[in-house]
Amino acid sequence: MATISATLAAGSVASPYFYQVNITESLCKNSCSGATPDFSPTFVLMGYASVGTGQYMATIAVHGTICYVPCGCSACCTKSQLVSQTFSLPFYSETAPSSVTVTQGASVNDVATKGCDRCGNVFVSETPLVLTVETA
Repeated sequence: MATISATLAAGSVASPYFYQVNITESLCKNSCSGATPDFSPTFVLMGYASVGTGQYMATIAVHGTICYVPCGCSACCTKSQLVSQTFSLPFYSETAPSSVTVTQGASVNDVATKGCDRCGNVFVSETPLVLTVETA
């Protein structure tokens, strides 16, 4: 299961809210740090709910497949690993939202390694998300 964290951008205090979403996943095999894995996740708003006065929680589903080349292999032995889970984004609205939409930017992917190691099994992806809240 991937670890997903979202950070609200500094200064993003009203709609549209700008988040940076980090997805960290342990790969089944080590991958070379110089061979960036292919991962183009899709983020979908599943819904939102009130959790307090003016406080809301949006539920986001992320789906995608990490395709990577294990260390010591050529492109003919590419491995793939599925990411499919949900996470929540908090937001504030003085009045009840009439609609909420999510828009994603381009993902940046990499393999984290220790020190001077050429291979690692920690995949990291960063994707900007914009949460737009409209009120009646």
